[in-house]
Amino acid sequence: MNNRNAIIGVLVLVAVFAGLGAGAYFFAKPMFDQYKEDERLRQSLEQTLTTLHDNFQGYVPQLLINGWQDKMQPWRNARTERSAYFNFGDWYETEKPPVEARLRKFWYVEVTNKAIQDFWTEVYAKTKSYETFPQDLRKLFGVAAEQDWQGRDVSDQEIERNMLRLSFGLSACRFLLKNNVTQVSNLNIWPRITAKEYGDMVAMQTLGVQFTIPARDLVKMFEELRMADRYFSVDGMKITYPYIAYNVEPQLQVQMLLTQANYRKAFVEGADKEGAAPPGAPGAPGAAPGGFAALQRPTDVQRAPVEEPGVFGKAWKWFKTNVLVMH
Repeated sequence: MNNRNAIIGVLVLVAVFAGLGAGAYFFAKPMFDQYKEDERLRQSLEQTLTTLHDNFQGYVPQLLINGWQDKMQPWRNARTERSAYFNFGDWYETEKPPVEARLRKFWYVEVTNKAIQDFWTEVYAKTKSYETFPQDLRKLFGVAAEQDWQGRDVSDQEIERNMLRLSFGLSACRFLLKNNVTQVSNLNIWPRITAKEYGDMVAMQTLGVQFTIPARDLVKMFEELRMADRYFSVDGMKITYPYIAYNVEPQLQVQMLLTQANYRKAFVEGADKEGAAPPGAPGAPGAAPGGFAALQRPTDVQRAPVEEPGVFGKAWKWFKTNVLVMH
């Protein structure tokens, strides 16, 4: 009987110690691990605070901000001045649907038909022919026709997107017509992209076109692009002359990639104003953006005297560091 009681007592003790051990492992250990992580974070933050204090001790904050602002503002002024060179001109100008136009789809069909008819009138007035451009301009530009939208509702965004694409395509054709192209075989409006190398501040619109043109008119067209008051770039070009044996003015077959660029004012200046920061603060107009040499120590900023902590301040700092933290 005594042995039985002893065994039971030993088993109870083992169970108790096992429970304590399990509780320590599953509950206490994670708490101590978290405490170690917090301790490492505290040390890292204190080190960062010490570094900032050493770098910026004695600086007047407003003078420091003004120093950043004075260095950034000339760059912003130059950016604004040069941005006028990057625009799409009137190539994307289009008519807006009136407020009272409830059936936007029928308004779109009417307006686009008139725009295309006006273009063909210009073509015939200059060339006395309708063979200069492909007949189906909607298909050429990738623009929706009336039958494409039958049986469904059309959003204002779809109408606007097709109107802008049609306007750009017709502007490109008018540009070629003005430069006396003999025939346009194909035209492709590429998807618009942003220039990553310029921080997405510029949108690039490329046009691929294949056409036939007299040699002298091709030279004039390149000269016009070179002297234009806005950005044009010929990114790629192939010229062939299959009629070399003919005794006529040279008619060159040209394949060309023509790119325009537009300054994304709303994107850039919206990013400058994001967060509604006060003037001079990081992210506000005229201030250094986040991450822009954020901790560089200026050399032309006045210093202000720093008050040393008193006796009680030093005692409290020692007590906090050596008693509260360590224990």
